[in-house]
Amino acid sequence: MGSSLRNIGLGVVFFAVFYQWYLKEFLFVSCGLGRSMQSIDEFPYTCSRLRHERLEGCEDLWLDDEARVLYAACSGSIARSQWNQGMSRLNVSGRRPGGSELMALNIDSPGSDGLFGLRSIKPTSYDGATGDGTLDLVGFDVEVIDAATLRFWLINQRPPVDVDRRYLDASKVGANATIDVFELKRGGNKMVHVKTVADPAIYSPNGIAAMGKGSFVTSNDHSGKVGLRKQFDLFLGGGNVVYCPSSGACRPATPSALLFPNGLKRGTDGLVYVPSAVGDAIRVMQLQPDGRLKEIEIIKLGMPVDNLAVDANGDIYAAGLPKLLDLVATMDDPFGKDAPSTIWRISKTTTGYKTEKVLEDKDKRVISGVTSARHDVKTGRIFMGGALTPYMMICEPK
Repeated sequence: MGSSLRNIGLGVVFFAVFYQWYLKEFLFVSCGLGRSMQSIDEFPYTCSRLRHERLEGCEDLWLDDEARVLYAACSGSIARSQWNQGMSRLNVSGRRPGGSELMALNIDSPGSDGLFGLRSIKPTSYDGATGDGTLDLVGFDVEVIDAATLRFWLINQRPPVDVDRRYLDASKVGANATIDVFELKRGGNKMVHVKTVADPAIYSPNGIAAMGKGSFVTSNDHSGKVGLRKQFDLFLGGGNVVYCPSSGACRPATPSALLFPNGLKRGTDGLVYVPSAVGDAIRVMQLQPDGRLKEIEIIKLGMPVDNLAVDANGDIYAAGLPKLLDLVATMDDPFGKDAPSTIWRISKTTTGYKTEKVLEDKDKRVISGVTSARHDVKTGRIFMGGALTPYMMICEPK
């Protein structure tokens, strides 16, 4: 009897510690259990969906404020549910025929069809993993090189192949991710391949931020491409941020203990903002001369965040994930299931960071599964895309 009571007592103590240390935050912060949400009608916007087969699965967006063009990395909703290393979906045959597309929309000219002159930016001087020139896009960043030239830093989740360009078993070796750099002349429809960055330190890239002079940082969202250890990342962490100089090898810039670091961005203040797609911490980090990132502050929104985006005012827009499990469920049925979304604005003030919820749609009436939100300062509109969402979304100020 005494031994049994002792074991029960130890079990209660263990559960209490586990609950306080991990389970409580996972249930209420990550999963949003019992989270109170708002209707989209409570916000001063009129929102609509932009439907086109080439605007499915647009995980990340970038807005050229000067040229008034929105760029979207679109891979197809079904394809992203099949080929997505971050979610351990490694079905090479499920990739979209023709690969991903970088789409361009002229945001001031919706046209009679409301598709904003939708056009594809074709990659040139690029063979790709299999020789067919296809891309498998995840996140990306853009640098304005001069008045006429944009440089795109694209995370390319290529399929693994052997020396003869035959597919390998991705379930065993994972994706063969690279950073591919292209340059585009504003107004053009073709981008020219500049270089490919492939490095063992870049094994599961999710977000990328150009740091100037040919350098960049990128987030690995897990501890590895595949394997048993990866399955424990939800509990132990394992992702990191990598710094790649303009020449030479890339190297870890943070410890490998971050919890699903996601769509990081460089702010107008030069700092690197690193969100988590499972936790609620946005880490504010400063690049050191030795290539390491020093954490100087943490911003908490009370929910996980996918991608960050910086507008022309320097404000950061964060795509919040208020019901993480709902988003995960869309992996199995992206056309039939929706996930509520929250859009936050983070402003840097003289007294610290100010956070404000600018959009939320608890009923998933219009905005759903948002992974990237871009704010146009000129018009006040917010453009949104989702890694699995079969449409893009636009909200106009009332």
